[in-house]
Amino acid sequence: MFPIPSLGELRAAAERISGKALRTPLVYSEPLSELTGHDVYVKPEGLQTGGAFKYRGATNAISQLSEEQRKEGVITASSGNHGIAVALAAEKAGVKATVIVPNNAPDLKVKMIEDAGANIIRYGENYNDCEDRAREITSEAGHFIHPFEDPRVIAGQGTIGLELAEDAPSDLHAVLVPVGGGGVISGIALGLGYTRSGVDIIGVEPENCASFHAAHSAEEPVWIDVGSTCAGGLHTRRIGNAAYEILKNGPAPVMVSEEEILEATRFCIERLKFVVEPSGAAGVAALLSGRYEPVGTTIVILSGSNLDRKWLEAALEMPPRS
Repeated sequence: MFPIPSLGELRAAAERISGKALRTPLVYSEPLSELTGHDVYVKPEGLQTGGAFKYRGATNAISQLSEEQRKEGVITASSGNHGIAVALAAEKAGVKATVIVPNNAPDLKVKMIEDAGANIIRYGENYNDCEDRAREITSEAGHFIHPFEDPRVIAGQGTIGLELAEDAPSDLHAVLVPVGGGGVISGIALGLGYTRSGVDIIGVEPENCASFHAAHSAEEPVWIDVGSTCAGGLHTRRIGNAAYEILKNGPAPVMVSEEEILEATRFCIERLKFVVEPSGAAGVAALLSGRYEPVGTTIVILSGSNLDRKWLEAALEMPPRS
C-alpha cells in the first residue's frame, strides 16, 4: 500500500518550506458569493513561486534528498508546472534537474523550466508518456521525483490543507480542487482531514480526461483514453493510487467542459482579478456552470497562473457572462 503522509509529516513539510514557498492568502470573492448565494473564498496558488502550488511539494522533496541523490541529480515528468517547480527548487538547492515534458507542452512553461537551468526532453503527447520515458532514464542515473505518487510531494501539497484549517471560517463546507494525477487534492484532503472533520473535498476535472470519475465508477484507478484539453495540467490518463486511496470514500468528482473551463479562465481574469491558467480555473468552472451547487461556505483552489498566450486568447474570445 502507498505510504500515506501523517499529520506530523505534513507539519514537518510546512517547517521545511517555510521561508521558501509562499503562504498564500485566502481571499473572499464577492462575485462568486453573489453568483452562488453562499460565501465563497479563493486560494490563489498562482501567486506561488513558479506560478503554481507545485513548488510546495517539489521543495519538500528536494530538501530531503540524500547526499548521493543530490550528486546524481533529479529527474521528473511533467505537463509543465511540476517541472517548473522541480527545476526552481533544484536550482536553489544546487542540484541538477532533468524534466521530460510532452511535445505539446506550452511554450511559456517550457521557457520557465529552461530559465531555471534544467535540462528538457520533449517526449510523447501527455503526462503518462513522459513518466514512462522518465523512468527509463532514471533506471540509468538520477533520482525520480513523481508529481503525485511521492509521499514527500503529497506532504508538501498538504501544507495547503493546514493553511486552510487555520484560515478558513468555522462553517467551511467544501473545497473545490482541480484534479489531474491527484497530488494537490490528496494533500488538501489529508491536511483538512487531520485537523477539521466534515469538510467535503470536491475534485473537478475536464470531461475530456476524467480519470478520477472513471476510478470513482470502477472503484479503483483505471487507465482511460483522453482527448485534448485546454487544461494541460490535468491531462492524465489515470489518477494516482495515493489520491484514490485518500479520496475513495469522499464525494464524487465534478466534470466540466472545455467551454466552461475557458469561460472560467476569463471570469478569473476579468471579475476575480487573478490570472489563472485553464487547469487552475476548473473549480470556478464548476460554480459558474452550475455543475456544483454550494450548500454552504466554499473555497476554490486556483491552482496555477501560468497562462499560455494561446489559451489567454481563447479565453478572452469567450462571450462574457451576463
